[in-house]
Amino acid sequence: MRTATPLPLALVAASIAMACSSSTTAPPSDPDTGVVSPVDSGLPPTDLGVPPIDLGAPPIDIGNPPVDIGNPPVDIGNPPVDVGNPPVDVGNPPVDIGTPPVDVGTPPIDVGTPPRDVGTPPRDVGTPPIDVGTPPRDAGTPPPTGVAVTTFQFDRGRSGANRSETRLTPASVRAGFGRVAAFSPRLDGDVYAQPLYLPGLTVGGSRHDVLFVATQNNSLYALDAATGVELWRTALGTPVPQSRQQCGNISTIGVVSTGVIDPATGTLYAVAFTTDGALQFRLNALDVTTGRQRAGYPANIAPPAVGASTFDARATGQRGALQFDGGRVFVPFGGLYGDCGIYHGWVVGIDAANPTRQSAFATPGRGSGIWAPGGISMDEAGRLYVATGNSTPLGGSTPGSMGERVIRLGGGAAGPTGSTATASYFEATDARMLDLQDLDIGSVAPLVLPPIAGAPRMVWQGGKAGVSYLFNREDLGGAGGQLFQARYFSGGNFGAAATWSNGAQTYVFAPGRGTRAGCSGSGGVMALRVNGSALATAWCSGSVSNPSAPAVSSNGNSNGLLWVAGSSPATLRAVDIATGMEIFADAPPSVRQWTPIVVADGRVYVTGARTVSLYTTR
Repeated sequence: MRTATPLPLALVAASIAMACSSSTTAPPSDPDTGVVSPVDSGLPPTDLGVPPIDLGAPPIDIGNPPVDIGNPPVDIGNPPVDVGNPPVDVGNPPVDIGTPPVDVGTPPIDVGTPPRDVGTPPRDVGTPPIDVGTPPRDAGTPPPTGVAVTTFQFDRGRSGANRSETRLTPASVRAGFGRVAAFSPRLDGDVYAQPLYLPGLTVGGSRHDVLFVATQNNSLYALDAATGVELWRTALGTPVPQSRQQCGNISTIGVVSTGVIDPATGTLYAVAFTTDGALQFRLNALDVTTGRQRAGYPANIAPPAVGASTFDARATGQRGALQFDGGRVFVPFGGLYGDCGIYHGWVVGIDAANPTRQSAFATPGRGSGIWAPGGISMDEAGRLYVATGNSTPLGGSTPGSMGERVIRLGGGAAGPTGSTATASYFEATDARMLDLQDLDIGSVAPLVLPPIAGAPRMVWQGGKAGVSYLFNREDLGGAGGQLFQARYFSGGNFGAAATWSNGAQTYVFAPGRGTRAGCSGSGGVMALRVNGSALATAWCSGSVSNPSAPAVSSNGNSNGLLWVAGSSPATLRAVDIATGMEIFADAPPSVRQWTPIVVADGRVYVTGARTVSLYTTR
């Protein structure tokens, strides 16, 4: 592995004053496609016990042109919407990098006996949903103790795990589980953001479990989580039609990212892209019980310049999920589909008590956006982790753009703050080739792993090359500083991964596309055991084309279930983590790519086009 001189980290903190804007509503955006049958999944897998071959520096050329995050190598019917950073020809030729990248058109090597096909479900996947005339068990009575889902993938580390689920077990799902057809909220636009959830909330004088859903029409809904009945709805401004966008492939942009709830104040923060006045991103702060804006909101997001990097809302996308810590809201930014204009990777820290006070981190080079749906991850010390995409023009990552990196920032009341030390960032030894071929490391957010005996505190990272990395959180290592790397998917990782431990074994559940090292089939989720500071294949889910971010439910260390959804065709599956056996499969009306499944209080929510589906036990 080569070494590189650490690159300086640009950072300026400043405060600016802004004005608040009024809100209007706009017509809804176009709907997605409807139902298609799920993939039949076969029989349970065996534990391979054989780790995948470590390929060293991950091979790049997968036998196809550079990966386009809006057009995956699988056929998904309608092309997935993407606000990432695909390649764009800006007229500057790529820098000669000397030795050309290795051609690895052959898919990952099959190591040993492939696992059995996981998953003929124990019941007919065509079983009709729960009788619309019969509500789910205690649908109208909130559970005595509820689990709040206040951020993307359940927690600040983006674990994707609800460890306090007592109702959903392998036995209860096998005994009777299905979609509640009566739960069919009428929404005014497409849904990209993960729903949030608060149990036992008093709204309008009555107690409800509440599901919060945001749309591309810039509407934020509070729904009864058992019935789908609208409790309140707030308009967050006029959304941006495609005709007003410099580039991109979302017909109407409103709320794309997942917001965050501050339980201490009962405030939900969400970012809306609006045309009220000039194109602008506005941070909204809503009372969760009424939907009314808090004083001083909505607030325009306009961070101060960081070095030579300035913020241009016209060329900037905001898909990454928000974080909240130390009285500050942290908002990540990247580019739009097509890499138009001049944009940067940003993390903007906004004082929740006075949103005109904003500070920022920005990548110094053009491009290098922070666009993955998971946005910003955080460890127990309050440090922030982000991953960046390609620089523009492609190949510009050397020197100084900070493209194709995992970066650690300081958070809390003073954040975001950075450091020039190599311990504060990771860059792959083949980062230049990744950049040239638009194989963003930043196609997924960093995943903070739980403590593991005998190993340092670690972070997992994937990317469009399909390589999984492990890093020491205390020292990301600079160039080539990973503890482990191996390629598991030929078509890359997108969205977000999940992690869970049963007390004896820790897993990373990585979603991906294409062929899978050590497993038959194509696409889906790989269960990777964490062995010290290395990974090894445990089992794979049944093939799922274009999987969304997986979720885990368990009661502490027991009854672990992995929930997997795919958008093409629309499918929902449940896998018993202890055995790798698929125990449930069904076809929701639709599934939004990359949007995580939400599991809370015996209910499973799957986000689709203009809808959210509810599953529960009978």
